[in-house]
Formats: sequence, C-alpha cells, structure tokens
Amino acid sequence: MNALEIPKNVQKALDGLVNKTREYFKDDLVGMYLHGSLAMGGFNPVSSDIDILIVVKNPLSLDQKKELGKMFVDLSEGVPGNGYELSIVTVDAVQNFVYPTPYEFHFSYDQKEAFLQGLIDFSNGAVDPDLAAHFLITKKRGVCLYGQPISEIFKEVPKEYYLDSLMKDAAWSYNKIIETSDDESTLPVYAILNFCRMLALLQVDLVASKLEGGEWALKNLPREYHQIIEEALKEKRESGAGKGLDSKSVKEFARYAMQLIQDTSKELSVLGA
Repeated sequence: MNALEIPKNVQKALDGLVNKTREYFKDDLVGMYLHGSLAMGGFNPVSSDIDILIVVKNPLSLDQKKELGKMFVDLSEGVPGNGYELSIVTVDAVQNFVYPTPYEFHFSYDQKEAFLQGLIDFSNGAVDPDLAAHFLITKKRGVCLYGQPISEIFKEVPKEYYLDSLMKDAAWSYNKIIETSDDESTLPVYAILNFCRMLALLQVDLVASKLEGGEWALKNLPREYHQIIEEALKEKRESGAGKGLDSKSVKEFARYAMQLIQDTSKELSVLGA
C-alpha cells in the first residue's frame, strides 16, 4: 500500500474495513484485495467506487450474509467516493475458476436501503460474469490489503472468459448511451472510458484504469472522437470539470467503439490468443 497515493480519509476507511472484516472472519479469511481505480491510480474522491475482493475459505451461511449486510452498511457511512463495491468469494471459486463465477455475497453502497429493508435476496447459486474481469485486474494490477499474496491466490483467467465478461460490460455501456435522447446533452463518463480501456486491453493487452484507457485512446483512436474522450477524462479527474456533449456525437463514438470491440474480440477468439 505504501506505493499508492491514497488520501488519508480513504486510507482510514480501508483500515476500518480490513480490521472489521478480519475480526468477523478470523481464520476463515484468506485475504482482502483492492482492484479498480484506487489500485490503479485513477480514483475520483467524489464519484469512484472503492473496489474490493474478499476471499474466504468456506461458503457463507444465510445468517452470515445478513450480518455482513448490516456490517457493511455501517462501515460505508461517510466513506469517500461512491462507497465500497465488494464481492466475497471462496478460495475454491478463485483457484478452480468457472464462468460465470459463483460468489457468496455482493455489496455496494447503492444497495444500502435495500439491505436495511431486508430486500436483498441471499439465496444460493448467485454468479457474476464481471468477476472474470475483476480477477484479471486483481492479478495484474491489484493490491493485497491483507492475507495471502495475490500471486499465490489468483490464477490466470482464460482469455475466452474475460473476453465474454468484457463484451457483456461493453453491451451495457453501449445500451446506456443509445437509450439517451438525441436532443439531450450528455457525458456518460463510465461508458466512454470503459470502451477505451476495453480497446486498450483487446488491442495491446494493456490492463488499464479508465483514466489510462482514455489516455491510450487519445493516442490511438481517430481524432474525430478526441473531444468526447477528453471531456470524459476531465470529468473523471475532477467531478464537474467535463462539459455535456451532443448525444448524437456520443452515439457515433459508441457505435464505432462497440464495432471495434466486437471485431477485435472475434479476431482474438479465432486466433486463440
């Protein structure tokens, strides 16, 4: 953690999360791992999630899931950015990878009210295709907050699976943009920079943060899309700094990026790369 420039209030929040989680799981806790923007130096203290993977030895009981929901709601109060986004998985799910990947528990601050009102479905059998990409990022760029080293826990994710995971995320981003009214001013930062980092991974095998993906895109994508990428980067760096953009232009970029992602993904699948 020393190599990262983490704001003091964020570090305090991380320390509290680690300490409470260690206290709760005791010897059943394998490790806690930071991934996403904070691990890769692209954290926005207003809008970014704090992305965490928690690895445990054994599956969770229904009572444990309910207890953890309350614990993480309490821990999330006052946390900078968009709060915690965390998944709990067993070590077996990490080391004997299947896709979509099973998980024991998921929490995000956006679900706070649902947790408090008892509306979260804790039934068994939950899977998340996004975990393939999360495991890849953790393996390449993650930070161990506590427990066994990343190199000992996380294995390589087969490319076919994280490609599929990326395609699902790309489709989500694409649909969010296309659903926007043509006469609306918009700046869908996540979707724009998500396309950029996906293309960086697919084309040059660069595991990038959204900021890094956008910077790569400015050097490698056609100039006609640079304003869109630049405004998204401004907003990602400092909330409120980016300007709204013409929705038609953003849609053109989305169509271009989605087609390039699809073409590159198909090519990699054919080559078996």
